[in-house]
Amino acid sequence: MRTILGILTFLFGVGLGLIGGAALLAYAYQAAGLYPPDDATIKFIARERGWLRDDV
Repeated sequence: MRTILGILTFLFGVGLGLIGGAALLAYAYQAAGLYPPDDATIKFIARERGWLRDDV
């Protein structure tokens, strides 16, 4: 029983570590400007710079 609990705890920790590590890596890439911006970001920048009009 103790071994099974240890294995389950280990697997939970590995899964949590992988998800947390992936999220941290994605945040670091985005903060460094290495991720391509999504459509909403591109439209926001275009509106701020006056390149995109909403009345069209």
